[in-house]
Order: sequence, then structure tokens, then C-alpha cells
Amino acid sequence: MIQQAIDEIESKTCVRFIPRTTERDYVTIFRGSGCYSAIGRMGRAQPVSLGYGCLYKGTMVHELLHSVGFYHEHSRSDRDIYIDVFTENAKKDAVPQFEKLKSWQNRLLTPFDMESVMLYGSHAFARAPGLVTMLAKDGGHLTEVYDKPGLSASDVIRVKKLYNCSD
Repeated sequence: MIQQAIDEIESKTCVRFIPRTTERDYVTIFRGSGCYSAIGRMGRAQPVSLGYGCLYKGTMVHELLHSVGFYHEHSRSDRDIYIDVFTENAKKDAVPQFEKLKSWQNRLLTPFDMESVMLYGSHAFARAPGLVTMLAKDGGHLTEVYDKPGLSASDVIRVKKLYNCSD
């Protein structure tokens, strides 16, 4: 299952996840409590947790993209043009997941992407069933990450731009 997520990224971009031999900096995937990764290369071991509930292709691709430097789509500085965020409906400890970056903190390599694997769904981290934490400006619901098939076309373009992939 994890290999499918790796294959999704490797088949569409120039990013490669190679088995570690003597590399000083590396990604280590483990079954932790939850789905998470630091954003970008941290140096030495970089943990990517794929715990209970994380073994969906979209979720695994999402966490692997964090490990190679990608922030959430809903954290973009221009997000308020495209989506509404309802942090009052989020679990208190999850509110930081919805923080917006300052314009100088992010590189907007492509337009906002409603299909991005880096965009949470409408019910992500809701404090109660039926509450929404995000909606498209037109009121449409956003697909949950675990229901996404993998990289969107825009995700592919961004990875290729960030890593200077040739086509």
C-alpha cells in the first residue's frame, strides 16, 4: 500500500524515494499515532507517521509530499479567495492545521487547486459529526484527502517546478 503512494509520486515526477543504505538524511515511515510529517528536509531521520486510519493512497501521498516540502493547500496566503475556513468547528488541538501562511512564507507556483491532495476535506478535524471546517466559496464540499486518488494535475506541476524536473 505504501509502495502505491511512492509509485504515484515517482511515476509522475522526478522525485525518488530510494532504500536507505548509508544516507545521512532520509525519510523513515513508521506506524505512529496519526498521519503526519514535518514539512521539507529536516536533516537526519525524517519521520513520516502512517498510523491507524492513514493507509489510504491519498493520505499517504499527502504525508510524503509534506516530507518533500509541501504545505497544505488550505494554508496558502490566497486561500480566502477560494475557500471559507471555520476553525470554530475544528477540534481545539487541530486549529493550527488551518493556519494561513503569510504571502512571504509560501511560493504560489500554480493557481489554488480544489483537487490537490494537499487540501483537506470539508469535515477534516471537525469537533462533532456534521460540522464542516472548510467549504468552497460556492458552498461546495471539499473531498476528504483519503478519498483522493493521488496527485492532482496541479500537484504534479508544483512538484516538477520545485524539484526542477524536466519533462
